[in-house]
Formats: sequence, structure tokens, C-alpha cells
Amino acid sequence: MKKMLAAIILIFATLSVYAQSRQPVKDSDELDIAIREATSYLNERIPHGTKLAILSIRSDFTAFAEYIISELNANIVNDGFFSLGDRQQLDEIRTEQNFQLSGDVDDKSAQEIGKMLGAQTIITGMVSPLGSQWRIQIRALDVQTAQVRGQFNKNIATGETVAALTGKTFTKPAKTAGDKIGTGALNIIFGLGSYLEGDISGGITLTAGYALAAGLFVIEAAALDWDSPAVGVPATLGVTAAGLSLVYGFARPFIYNRSPRLAAVMDNTRTGIVLTSDKSGVGRNAGFQMTYTINF
Repeated sequence: MKKMLAAIILIFATLSVYAQSRQPVKDSDELDIAIREATSYLNERIPHGTKLAILSIRSDFTAFAEYIISELNANIVNDGFFSLGDRQQLDEIRTEQNFQLSGDVDDKSAQEIGKMLGAQTIITGMVSPLGSQWRIQIRALDVQTAQVRGQFNKNIATGETVAALTGKTFTKPAKTAGDKIGTGALNIIFGLGSYLEGDISGGITLTAGYALAAGLFVIEAAALDWDSPAVGVPATLGVTAAGLSLVYGFARPFIYNRSPRLAAVMDNTRTGIVLTSDKSGVGRNAGFQMTYTINF
């Protein structure tokens, strides 16, 4: 029995690690990750202590450009490797030179503005649609020599954040079989995969199943004497409950993504064993009962 329990724990741990490795990056995080990577790239390419000025990100969507500039500013300030030009002075120059955060600034004009700000390196960029993706380009230019110190390029998907910034409609991509298997494997951790997927009912069902199995194992280990005739029964039931929860945990993402309505029907269906008796009340038999709850 101990060897069986150890094997079950080992299988759960292995599948749990696999599940976490399969979890994809959320679509809404891709833009922030790209900006973070761009900041790290600048940290490596530009000498620390340099005074920077982030001039503009060319884009057809002002909100998109402003978001990237704001996040770049925040990352640079928090990292502490560079100093930034005065924001108020930059805004005044923008007004005088009549260019926007999302506008296009040529290298010669960018150099002149950089000199006005006392900056040593200026940052410009561009965001452009590329099919169903977006191309992000961040460029660092030396103010004195006009030498390009580095250029970061990254393609990202149209996730929730990008859709909100551009006014585009975001359609969540269909999950692949691999994604569903990853969610199922993560369900080993008390239904965590379903919770993360937004399938709360499925998560609760799996949590209850694993909690029941854990309770039965505790009863087996702590509440029964070794000479009790019931020894082995709670553990057997616990293995059964854990096994059913394991199987259902892997099946649940396929059911939920295929038909949320069918999953809802399953959530409201309960089965059980009940004792029945004849009219005399003497003869008793075990019967299978299935109930369905309708919420009004």
C-alpha cells in the first residue's frame, strides 16, 4: 500500500511539473514582456550612466505609442542604469517643434532635440501591423555621432492589451490539444488548471474530489488501528477518488472548451448509492440514483 501511495505521489508531481511547463504566456502580457525585453536590450547596449531621452514611437494609434513610452520610462527609472531627460522640457519642445509622441521624427531632428535636452542618447521607435501580429521596433541613436547604438525588434500577437489600445476586436484563440493537456495536468493541483482557465465549477468539483481522497488517506493513516478490519478500505476508496479526479481533471478541459453548456449540465448532475426497501420495509437493496439541479 505504501509503495502504491508513493507511486501516485510521484506521478502527480511529474505531471504537475509538465503542466507548469506547458502553460502559455497570456496574450495580454506579450506587449509588456516585449517592452521589458527592449529595456533589457538597451541596458546591455548603452553604457550605464548615459542620459537618455525617449522622443517618440511612430504609430497610427496614439494610445499604443503612449503606452510603450510610459512603460519604457517606468522600466528605465526602476532599473536605475540611466538618467532621463526632463519630461516637461521635452513636452515644451514637442509643442514648439509640432510633433507628437506617436509621430515620425527623422534622425537629424531627433539629434537636435536630443541636444536641446542635454541627452547623450535618444530613443525612438515604431509600431506597425504585420498580418495578425504587430511589429515593435525600438532604436537608440547617439546624439553626437548619429551612430545607431542598438535596434530592438519584436513581433507580438494581438492580445487583449493591444486590442484595447488600438480599438481592435480581440478574439481569444482556440486552445490546442497541448494547451488542454497542460490545463489537465495542472488540474492535479486541486483543480488549479480549471481555476486559471476561468472554469470555476470544474475547479470546485476537482478540489472536492482531491479533498475527499486526501481525507480518506488521513483516516487510513491516523484514525485506524492496524488490526482493524477496516484497514485498507479508506485508502482504497481514496485511491479510487483520486484516480477518478485525475481522469476527470484531464477530461474536463476538453469538455469545457468543446461545450461549456455540457460542462454546466455535468456540474449540476449528481450521482450516488441509496438504500431502497420494499413496502414491508424488510427487504433492502442498494440502488443507483442520479439527480439534476436546475437553478432559477
